[in-house]
Amino acid sequence: MLIFSFLPVPVYCQISNLPFYYEKNLPLVGNPPKVEEYYFEYHTQTRAHYYNHFIEYDFMGRVKKHIKTNEGLLDDVPLIFQTIIDDRPVTITCTFDYDGSNRLVYFVRNQYQEEVGEWRQDEEWIYDKYGALKEHNFWDVSEGQRIIKNPSVRWNYLRNNGGQVIRVEKQTYSFNVGNLTVSEITHYGYKQNVLDTVSVYRVLNGNNSLREKRFQLNFHRYHDLTPDSVLLSSYIRVSSSGDTTLQTITYDGHDRKLTSFSLGTSGDTIARTIWEYDEFSVKQTSNNIDRLEVYYDETGYERYREEFQNDFSLAVPADLNTRGLENGKMTSALREIWDPVTYFYRKDTEYLYFYDITSIPQKNAVIDKIAVYPNPGSGTFYLDRPNDISQLFLYAMDGKGWTFVPDACIISECSAGIYLLVIKLNDGSVEKTRLIIE
Repeated sequence: MLIFSFLPVPVYCQISNLPFYYEKNLPLVGNPPKVEEYYFEYHTQTRAHYYNHFIEYDFMGRVKKHIKTNEGLLDDVPLIFQTIIDDRPVTITCTFDYDGSNRLVYFVRNQYQEEVGEWRQDEEWIYDKYGALKEHNFWDVSEGQRIIKNPSVRWNYLRNNGGQVIRVEKQTYSFNVGNLTVSEITHYGYKQNVLDTVSVYRVLNGNNSLREKRFQLNFHRYHDLTPDSVLLSSYIRVSSSGDTTLQTITYDGHDRKLTSFSLGTSGDTIARTIWEYDEFSVKQTSNNIDRLEVYYDETGYERYREEFQNDFSLAVPADLNTRGLENGKMTSALREIWDPVTYFYRKDTEYLYFYDITSIPQKNAVIDKIAVYPNPGSGTFYLDRPNDISQLFLYAMDGKGWTFVPDACIISECSAGIYLLVIKLNDGSVEKTRLIIE
């Protein structure tokens, strides 16, 4: 039941435990009320406006409702997409409920699609009076009935008179049974009122077998009322096969792992892992051979990761995420995927963020954005419909900005990089385009 994370995230990371069926790659820094989502066709890189996101927040700035829909957009999708997308409009509505401890306790994802109907999925978190999570439920909801489904997990706690946990039964979903069954039992032993041993048993077909035992525990952080919050600095581990090892772990001031060593009975090092942190990255090296590097941006979301073995990069490069921030608010986000044929990244999904609710177009309005070309370009860019433009602004990723006189052609002497072109139209609406100068 004691949990040890594989890769700690940076202390600045703003991501909490997002619901399983919620948007994982859509940062909402700055609380934008609207986000436009664009898809790119893989080969031609043709862009299509495929979804609109409308988000509502509560008085604490937490998301309380999120609607994702392509109603009114599919008629304007380029022809090249017609064979690869579903042309039936879909609307997904997500709602969030929080408790007095600022914890998300209930999440609803309700999807409706023409000719398909409605599909609802709920996610639920239930805590005991000590703050320990005792149920994490996933439900399929249909015609008012809730059916439990994978990957639901429940923990049944047995405590002594002081509230200390002495036994936990973990229940997970069994496809054979079609319900939750006991899959693991953990026993906690105490010496002089302090946790002294942890024994974990695997349960299969009603039979228990020891998975591992830990004793001679030393603590970096200790709280016996909520065992999941315990951080061990050292312990002796006996595995199911009888192998005995000494585990030692060090942490920094943010409770992030710095080193982890596994020593055999003869004192030889069996395994060691080292973590290195800087402002926007985490590097994890195992046995001086395997290294995982994860890079984050100012939003706290992952930007890029790469794996190495003996300093040689492994496999296909990971997805690349480039996000724009302006005065603490998201302006754009672009996800690119690696093309193993051309050895270049290809655009996959782009998000544009809007904060002026009065500029949000009506549901069935036809959106005809100002075209900017060539993009990428060397510094000279052309715009169609210049007479519709009242103001032009160009912003670098560090927030530095320039103003241009509206014209059919703009010339920038900025250095190579990614910029945000903000176009204010005569009708007061605002368009934003990601501009790449090569």
